Amino acid sequence: MNWQKINELELDFDNIGQWPRAARIVAILIVCVLLSAAFGYLFIGDSIKGLEQARTQELKLKEVFEEKARLAVLLPEYRLQVAELEEQLAEQLKKLPNSLEIAGLLDDISFIATDNGLQLQRINWEPENPNDFTTELPMRIIVSGDYHQLGNFVADIAALPRIVVIDSFDVSRAGNERLNMSMLAKTYKYSKQEAP
Repeated sequence: MNWQKINELELDFDNIGQWPRAARIVAILIVCVLLSAAFGYLFIGDSIKGLEQARTQELKLKEVFEEKARLAVLLPEYRLQVAELEEQLAEQLKKLPNSLEIAGLLDDISFIATDNGLQLQRINWEPENPNDFTTELPMRIIVSGDYHQLGNFVADIAALPRIVVIDSFDVSRAGNERLNMSMLAKTYKYSKQEAP
């Protein structure tokens, strides 16, 4: 059958069975293409989007895996560093006075002041300041002496086996060559447990 003849025929959609063979084949092909397109759009389109998302996720997971693999290779070194840090922490905690040593610390500071020829006017504890890891124990110290005596006093406090920090100080002239020094010295105790 000729395509010109098909164009001249009026095809009745109510009676497709009577159409010429070529027209039926074309109609079937058109229906198949439309059904394939609809099937692809409805079912395969979502799968293709899911596939793209899965590929993107795969790339991200590969990056995460590679990063974790790099960290895993370094794990023994990290463990050694953690052990070293724990050892250093234990050493530093030993430098913090425990409850029994805090009273002795006042005696040590009094002895250092007297040993350096200073006149100790005042030494007393200020209110404690608890933190997450430590409790700050400030003490107010007021001494008087000459310039070199004050310098030696501060150096001897810094040389104590326990941590004592001179946070703030004020020096004023007391007369002649005497100076008054008021300082806030701080020490710390470990809040979680008593340091050995």
